[in-house]
Amino acid sequence: MKNNSVLRNQTIYQVYVRNYSKEGTFKALENDLPRIKDLGVSILYLLPIHPIGEVARKGIMGCPYSIKDYRAIAPELGTMDDFVHLVKKCHAMGLNVMMDIVFNHTSRDAVLVKEHPEWYVYKDGKLANRIGDWSDVADLRLELPEVQKYLIDTLVFWVKQGVDGFRCDVAPLVPLAFWKEAVRVTGLLNPNLVWLSESVEPGFIKYLRSLGYTGQSDAEMYQAFDILYDYDVFPAFNDYLAKKGTLKDYLDKVAMQETLYPADYLKIHFLENHDQERIVSKVHSRNVLLNLTAWSFFQKGVGFLYAGQETKNNHRPSLFDKEVIDLKIKDQAFYDFIKRLVELKKLPIFQTATRFDILPTKADDLIYATLGMGEETLYGVFNLKGGKRTCTLAIPDGTYLNLLNQSKIKVENGRLTVKEPLILVKTRN
Repeated sequence: MKNNSVLRNQTIYQVYVRNYSKEGTFKALENDLPRIKDLGVSILYLLPIHPIGEVARKGIMGCPYSIKDYRAIAPELGTMDDFVHLVKKCHAMGLNVMMDIVFNHTSRDAVLVKEHPEWYVYKDGKLANRIGDWSDVADLRLELPEVQKYLIDTLVFWVKQGVDGFRCDVAPLVPLAFWKEAVRVTGLLNPNLVWLSESVEPGFIKYLRSLGYTGQSDAEMYQAFDILYDYDVFPAFNDYLAKKGTLKDYLDKVAMQETLYPADYLKIHFLENHDQERIVSKVHSRNVLLNLTAWSFFQKGVGFLYAGQETKNNHRPSLFDKEVIDLKIKDQAFYDFIKRLVELKKLPIFQTATRFDILPTKADDLIYATLGMGEETLYGVFNLKGGKRTCTLAIPDGTYLNLLNQSKIKVENGRLTVKEPLILVKTRN
């Protein structure tokens, strides 16, 4: 595996091309690249860009995860030349391009169904899924060497088009040996490819294993992948927001990541994505939104934004139909706040940190954490209660600079007043 510390300074920007613009094309997306670059992000991640199956299609336009041909471009998005042009334009602007790959299943009218029907799972003589009953997709027999070779050759094809990384859908359901070989083979072409696994929730892994199917844990997936999703803690996060669980339950799980995974593990600490509701629809206090957003960037890992998050979209667009997101800036201060967080993520301390600690506090709905290496430490204080309050924390007395707004804060006897998020560094007087 490559040295992944440099990824800790980066932020991924997720785009669903169909719903990103009225046109829903690569060319329209290309027109907005200057704004995306100005956000400060470094990786543009595209949802699947392939032709969508028509058999048992969901919605009018269908689900992009029901793929008809792994080596083709959905005509409504543009041509292969349009895609390659987009990639080259991104590279010229210093942006890398990550594409979504879906190797657990295809559409039920996929090219491979016609060419290699023996590569599929069947039940009662009909195309099927190992688990569940997804009407628009059928599962591949991933244990077959010929299937694995075809899929790895497909990855090689896209690397040759200039793709810089892969976000791998439900990757824990695909054999780990396959992923290791895929990383090895594609690495011969580009050793700097970035691999992001959509890891799944622990309960689902346990369920898969109970049925005798492949279900790899996050710890196993790090043998092949650079970055994993945060689904090991996201259910507890959602429970806290819904007042079904405590903040402590969630933070305990986040803290446990430091011991469960390799020392250089990387997570994306997302607040929303195409499968999850918009954070603005769940958090109605602007101040709490600011604090949660800052917390997601403060944690040791990779920054993550779902297009429209920066403009406070409150509706998750449909995967199956046309629903254009609103990129008009209605809250300039919040938009600039996002840009500031993306920029802060590039500080050397986020790359070099060997310590990440969530510290106990007697205050309700307050996160206090530190990130550091040696004598260099950042102190993060995130107020999830909404209003201004004074707290006593185990923070050394002294004068601090709040990196979010360059204000100076004096701490005496561990007491400080908090409202908006604080990311503090101690000044040297």
